Amino acid sequence: MVLEAAPDVGGRVRSSLVDGIVVDHGFQVLFTAYPTLAEYLDLGALRLRKFLPAARIVRDGKVSLIGDALRDPALLLDTVLARAVSLGDKLRLLALRRFASQLTIDDCFSAPFAGVSTRQFLQSRGFGAGVIDGFFAPFYGGILLDRTLSTSASVLLFTFKMLAAGDTVVPAQGMGAISAQLAARLPRGTVRVGVGVNGVRTHEGRASGVTLDDGSHLDASDVVLATEPRAAAILATTVGVTLSVPDGARGCTTLYYTTPRSPLPGKALWLNAEPNAVISHAITLTDVAPEYASGRQLLAATALGEAATLPDDLLDDAARREIAMMASASGDHAAPVLTRLAIWRIPYAQFAQPPGWREQRPTIACGIPGLWRASEVLHSSSLEGAARGGQAAARALL
Repeated sequence: MVLEAAPDVGGRVRSSLVDGIVVDHGFQVLFTAYPTLAEYLDLGALRLRKFLPAARIVRDGKVSLIGDALRDPALLLDTVLARAVSLGDKLRLLALRRFASQLTIDDCFSAPFAGVSTRQFLQSRGFGAGVIDGFFAPFYGGILLDRTLSTSASVLLFTFKMLAAGDTVVPAQGMGAISAQLAARLPRGTVRVGVGVNGVRTHEGRASGVTLDDGSHLDASDVVLATEPRAAAILATTVGVTLSVPDGARGCTTLYYTTPRSPLPGKALWLNAEPNAVISHAITLTDVAPEYASGRQLLAATALGEAATLPDDLLDDAARREIAMMASASGDHAAPVLTRLAIWRIPYAQFAQPPGWREQRPTIACGIPGLWRASEVLHSSSLEGAARGGQAAARALL
């Protein structure tokens, strides 16, 4: 039985309807190359919509398109001509792509890469400050939720490998369709939503069930803590168990706007490479997946780090200015007409993954018999990491 305190399943991978428009709980994407997650999903049934394997970099009033021409040859000319990245750095990017593609996932997370930051690793590969701050910080910073690039280089290589090996997509009905599909395969009555768990129960030194928020009890042969790390640690304390929790959290805030005409068109992510950017990246989601807002345009703009904590009105003002700046850089000087639809704040979107974090990873077993953890913290803060954590816990139970 799955007990879920929220009104629906999925945790951070959920979508809601706002004024008839699909709004993901923070801007997210799925990499089809995720091997474990893809094993459990019917990708065809999700009706996946592809992003262009490219990014538009906006800096100093200019726009450059940088793409993976090996995945889409039509991107070759724009990428070669792009002024935001030097020819030497373009060749280094190609070499890095080849290097990451040849690694296994386990190789990506091995000691030589796990022990250095993304910025240190890129410097060791010969990349200069211009491309590190002008391309990697907004693009991979958006994936790592860390524009400082202090995250372990392992995560960069893992992500680079996934981008090179498959497509970047969203389901036609939003990211929440992933969670809904998994839940729909379970027997009727297996999932109970709107049911909060207050604590774990034990009997003769073994986990024996849970206490619900309403004070009632459920008996079980095993209890699996399938929550984000801090919530798991709080539940474990109810039976005197101390669970390690990764230090630090990576948060983000996504602002959703409807617009009669997109100021940032296309299926490539728009990157704000200005040094003091509030909005890190933006995309017109309906250019990728028109089903999100049938007959309307939906734009998502995401802030990271300290910028993500700004009050709604200040964040909204900055987003409007920076979206207008990016549109103007592309030659569209008309003032964007944006109607704010929603602001989604995710203060714990990922746990921090600095150099050395994997050496501190917890185990599946939680200190007493019958108490287990199913979590991304067992592998990496990603959809693939969550899938691997769940699979590992299931195998341990079996």
